[in-house]
Amino acid sequence: MAEVLHVLSGAAIPFGPKGAFRSAITSKKTLAGAILVTRAGIAGDEQGNKIHHGGPDQALHQYPFDHYATWCRERPELAPHLAAPGAFGENLSTLDMTEMTVCLGDIYRCGTARLQVTRTRHPCWRLNVRFGDPRMAHRVQDSGRMGWYLRVLEEGSLGAGEALMLEYRPHPDWPLTRLIRALFLDPLNYPLLEEMAALPELASSSKDYAIRRLATRTLEDWRSRMETPDKA
Repeated sequence: MAEVLHVLSGAAIPFGPKGAFRSAITSKKTLAGAILVTRAGIAGDEQGNKIHHGGPDQALHQYPFDHYATWCRERPELAPHLAAPGAFGENLSTLDMTEMTVCLGDIYRCGTARLQVTRTRHPCWRLNVRFGDPRMAHRVQDSGRMGWYLRVLEEGSLGAGEALMLEYRPHPDWPLTRLIRALFLDPLNYPLLEEMAALPELASSSKDYAIRRLATRTLEDWRSRMETPDKA
């Protein structure tokens, strides 16, 4: 049974080249007891870039703790960064759920809260800085081990040790691995993008990618997302 191992929250602090940006990816701390989650997420949890992070469709970031051992095995130099949960900026560190077993639109009951899967993470350059590896965003994207976001359908409380109980799966043919394929691995597969754009539960930020690609028949430039900026 899928389980929440840790609930985490963090404040946005100076981050990146010369501290010119803000992020909470390095400041996530585990929270004890029953934690209130609202449609905006966890109180006190901050995002440094509210254009691309946060909001109702990305109220919580879930990342499988299952992946930590794989990362350490593949890249032992990352082990010091993976000694504690929260290394990927996640709010929910969980066990026995991965991109292979979770589907877009899934609704889960956790504690007294009701949560819905809305989109995958789009790896960005903050991962490069976090892990001291200029290719880390690319590695996460290529691996498909990127985690996902949740909207809060019913506000409530949850905590470490709570089970994540699947209540409803509207799209069993859309595991997150298929969404990752459409977004990143086969990004100009137009029939797949048409199906993706029609998913009502998909976060609008991800749906917009499919709509633009279908309209322009081109792929957006990923460099600003994935390459660490050189900012004085």
